Amino acid sequence: MFRLGLINPNTDPIHTSSMRDVALETLPDGCEVTGVAPERGPTAIESEADLAVAALGVVRLVRSLPGQDAYLIACFGDPGLDAAREVTDVPVIGMAEAAYKAATLVAKRFGIVTTLPRGIPALEEGLDRYGVRSRCVAIAPLLIPVGEQGSHNPDTTDAIIETGRRIVAEQGAETLILACGGMADVAVRVSEEVGVPVCDGVAFGTMLAYSLWRCGLRTGKSGAYGWPEPIAYTGMPGYGD
Repeated sequence: MFRLGLINPNTDPIHTSSMRDVALETLPDGCEVTGVAPERGPTAIESEADLAVAALGVVRLVRSLPGQDAYLIACFGDPGLDAAREVTDVPVIGMAEAAYKAATLVAKRFGIVTTLPRGIPALEEGLDRYGVRSRCVAIAPLLIPVGEQGSHNPDTTDAIIETGRRIVAEQGAETLILACGGMADVAVRVSEEVGVPVCDGVAFGTMLAYSLWRCGLRTGKSGAYGWPEPIAYTGMPGYGD
């Protein structure tokens, strides 16, 4: 039986629950998904400052949730992804990483629907980091923050659909990426309404994690993702404590 630790790096319980539901609906019957979020931290992640605080929460949650077969970091900024891979030897997937992989497997050109304009530079850096900048034809902000995303905000879903249609018609996108974990539970509806594949990093990230586990692949510990050295931390627990 596969056990997935789904980590929501913000503290919004509605998003934690909805993303866990998406993961459970995607996995084969009998799998378990434990959805967790930090007790302290940002209620939504929009800035680099939010991301930095969230990354620490991600590492702490991985360490405090043992016994999982894989972890999914369910935030499009992939906060703490490399650090999380250092502190466990099971697979750790970032939802942005997963969404980009999905998009390049189903289409040549994709468009991104995001929340606020301030996040565009970070998305561009992510495109470079994952080597997919040439495949992206548009990044379109909704001017609607993370906290107002999800199926419980139907006006926001309508805005995603309208934006997606525009990207497809005007920019030639062949598939869409929803750049927010809070959008995960509307991906199917957006795909149906817009008429192109919609790549949700929560659903595809869940299945990437499952596939790695099913194939017996673990995080390599001989190099960059090796266990952290037992360095003393001042005023707080270190990795070895």
